[in-house]
Amino acid sequence: MRYHAKVNGAAPLKIPERYVISLTVAYALTTFALSFYPTSGLDLYVSLYIVEYFILTLLHSPFNPKAQKTVNIIGYALFGIFVVIVTMKVLEILVGVSFL
Repeated sequence: MRYHAKVNGAAPLKIPERYVISLTVAYALTTFALSFYPTSGLDLYVSLYIVEYFILTLLHSPFNPKAQKTVNIIGYALFGIFVVIVTMKVLEILVGVSFL
């Protein structure tokens, strides 16, 4: 694992710790920002959370092999959910029937 120099005598955060903190902050800020958006459905929240997950995962890579395998499995599942949401939205536009 990569380590950074100590700052003011405090131990540096490891990559997985920074990753979890970054995800938590990003999800909290997204939830706060979307709370002011008047007509936001669950699909909008989930889509943005998935995009944030992929961006932050790319920014905090590489992980150790066991963690990387877990991150990959979660990523495949989230990508599948994202494809379903996008497909339903496209069908809603083309057919005119709301699925979500």
